[in-house]
Amino acid sequence: MLQKHITAVITCFLFFLATTAQKKDTIQIPSTLNKATVYYGYGADLQHAAKATLKSGIQTIVINNVSLYPDINTIQLSCPEFATILSFSHRIYYKPPTPKPLPNHSKSYDTINQLQKTAAWFFNQAAVNEDVINRTTRLIENNFITPDKKNISSEELIKLTAFYTDKVSLLKQRNYDISVKRDSLNQKIAEINNRLQQLDEIAAESTPLKPVGQLILQVMSKQAGMADFDCSYFTRNAGWIPNYDIRVKTIDNTFKLVYKAMVSQTTGLDWSGVKLTLSTSNPNMNNNSPMLYPIYMQLYTPVLYQTLVRSTNEVAVTNAAPQMFKDEVEYADNTKSLKMLAKESDVSNYLQLSESQLNINYEIELPYDIPTDGMAYSVNIKEEKIDVIYQHLSIPKLDKDAFLVAKITQWSELNLLPGQSNIIMDNVYLGKSYLDPNITSDTLQLSLGRDKRVAVERKTIKQTLGQKKGDQRQNSYTFEITIRNNKKQAIELNLQDQYPISRDKQIEVTLKDEGGATVDPETGFMNWEIKLAPGETKKVRFSYQVKYPKDKQIQEVR
Repeated sequence: MLQKHITAVITCFLFFLATTAQKKDTIQIPSTLNKATVYYGYGADLQHAAKATLKSGIQTIVINNVSLYPDINTIQLSCPEFATILSFSHRIYYKPPTPKPLPNHSKSYDTINQLQKTAAWFFNQAAVNEDVINRTTRLIENNFITPDKKNISSEELIKLTAFYTDKVSLLKQRNYDISVKRDSLNQKIAEINNRLQQLDEIAAESTPLKPVGQLILQVMSKQAGMADFDCSYFTRNAGWIPNYDIRVKTIDNTFKLVYKAMVSQTTGLDWSGVKLTLSTSNPNMNNNSPMLYPIYMQLYTPVLYQTLVRSTNEVAVTNAAPQMFKDEVEYADNTKSLKMLAKESDVSNYLQLSESQLNINYEIELPYDIPTDGMAYSVNIKEEKIDVIYQHLSIPKLDKDAFLVAKITQWSELNLLPGQSNIIMDNVYLGKSYLDPNITSDTLQLSLGRDKRVAVERKTIKQTLGQKKGDQRQNSYTFEITIRNNKKQAIELNLQDQYPISRDKQIEVTLKDEGGATVDPETGFMNWEIKLAPGETKKVRFSYQVKYPKDKQIQEVR
């Protein structure tokens, strides 16, 4: 029995020595986030640097202050040639709570003591007054009847009564004033005590647990010395989307496009003094090129056809839902707080642009602070002064207002991405628009807003419905559009309208009068390029005819 006990003691002692040695060989080092490459949509590459003093042999290195959510498969580590990284892992570590020191309330306690002394003095003073009142009362009562049992005269009774009343009333009024002051002092003492108790409770609370991302490295070093460690990895918990400011000055018709990025991150690590690189690539997208597969024709079988359609739709929904859900989660309500943390509002002088075959990187040589709160922070990328052609656009069939638009040629050189744009004219915010460069046209058209000083009216001049012509019916329509320029400057207006196109041989549509418009017969679109002097009014008319079988009905389908 004694031998077993000795063996257990020796085992515990050896385990203690091993644990102590292991703790001794574990080196905790902080890391510094130097650079963040943020991708369009979501995703970022983070680069850290750390220094450690190594010993000869195998040891454990704990690198602190990395992201809570790295992609483990993308972690890249490097160290000097005299050291070798045997293995690594990532973990989330919660620091134990640290109690706050209790505050010093000595001055408050001195104030309480002084107030208590003053309240005690008032209490004693009130007791003295009560004693005087009692003595005076007994003295007067004893003098109502003389020792020889003779009654006191009326005059003496009146004087004694008046003296008693004045004396007692004065003392009682003093005691009332004293009680009011004493209650006020007691209330102040209670308020101070309550406040001190609250401060003690706040100080007694522990600091909230804050998670810290850590990389645990097993390192073997051939020699002792200082070693630099570099670490990089990809995380999905960050990203950026483009945003634009369109600034127009009507005095000289200058057009300035401010290219901005809305950057947000929830990596669990506050970015402090980090150099940003904004990349237009998206590593989350499928990079596999599509392939064509044969299409086979077969006879129509209703039940089989419905089954195929249903299964195809289910597969399409399954494939599309995750991406839609991710986009909704990542960017819902992320633009509640916009804040520019760099010292320069225009970073063009600190911007380096590198372009490859697939993407563009904007490298900003300025330190940025971006907290890990999921908010969208505005980062100015560049400003471009662009030559544009201003023109008014009106489609009165759909909207009675005229719109001022800016046409940009050679827009592909601007390296734009789809995004919201803020329209600012003469330093006045007019609203938002959407900039979509994913077009095949040579000209990019931006809508700058409604111009209420250009009046447009569309009305029906003539309409004949259901007129019989043999075995057919005939509908005739005539429309008139009136435009007036109420501005002090001449304008150019692109007026658009349409007539219907038939997709059925039994329905015949004939444009009777195009009114001087340029017509696209395949779409039915009609365009007028109209110049209007200040205060000038112009009118255009067009008419078309529709023929169809008399026993049929027709309708417009968009």
